[in-house]
Amino acid sequence: MGQKVNSNGLRFGINKNWISRWTANSHAQTAKWLIEDEKIRNLFFVNYRNAQVSNVEIERTQATVDVFVYAAQPAFLIGSENKNIQKITKQIKQIIGRTTNLDLTINEIGSPMLSARIIARDLANAIEARVPLRTAMRQSLIKVLKAGANGIKVLVSGRLNGAEIARDKMYIEGNMPLSTLRADIDYALEKAQTTYGVIGVKVWINRGMIYTKGLNRTPAHILHPQKKQPNRQNQQPRHFNQGQVLSANKLTGSDVETSSIQALTKPNKEDKQ
Repeated sequence: MGQKVNSNGLRFGINKNWISRWTANSHAQTAKWLIEDEKIRNLFFVNYRNAQVSNVEIERTQATVDVFVYAAQPAFLIGSENKNIQKITKQIKQIIGRTTNLDLTINEIGSPMLSARIIARDLANAIEARVPLRTAMRQSLIKVLKAGANGIKVLVSGRLNGAEIARDKMYIEGNMPLSTLRADIDYALEKAQTTYGVIGVKVWINRGMIYTKGLNRTPAHILHPQKKQPNRQNQQPRHFNQGQVLSANKLTGSDVETSSIQALTKPNKEDKQ
């Protein structure tokens, strides 16, 4: 079951808090607020891509709306002399109504490479820039593993490299227990707009296990950067064995780069076509 459903939705109420938190008085109000929440999120994800927005959480009462934005580059949202914040506030009030009280909070992400949405958006941008698909996917794996993730899974589907027949390509590194509910797995879906059609990009990131009780409003490793690992350049580099996957928490940054370079140098029939 964990292989089929949305990994975020499967964990809401268990170890993840809901991204929209409110109670409506009627079915009509529920539909109205759902549409407004979707418009608010699209405002940040589409119009402010340079800010690298990871998540947008919304809390409501009958008279107030609280919007919490988590971004890797909050300066693009703030702007000089808070001009962008004033513009964003005006745009949100046009969506929810000018009579509603709005509270906008912008938080900076400490470890953006552990956010599935940011990684998926970066990969989609690389595909739109005509970067070789295999190279772009391997670079995403390297960045996530070096940031301290326990595992990553990337799935790209569509007319890859302009092929006439659509297909999909997947890479998995490290541990990815999709059916383990206590695993902190972040999932995101992005789309790359190319001249030969739309390419879907899905990313799963395993950020470790959660053993504490209660819901995490905001994961601590998202707001605070990971501690840097000690330099181990004097150690002998280890290599990936054929048919064997090494645990990501046992790999250093140099190991990941060495194995990834070897993987990139291997001939690939798909790249020759």
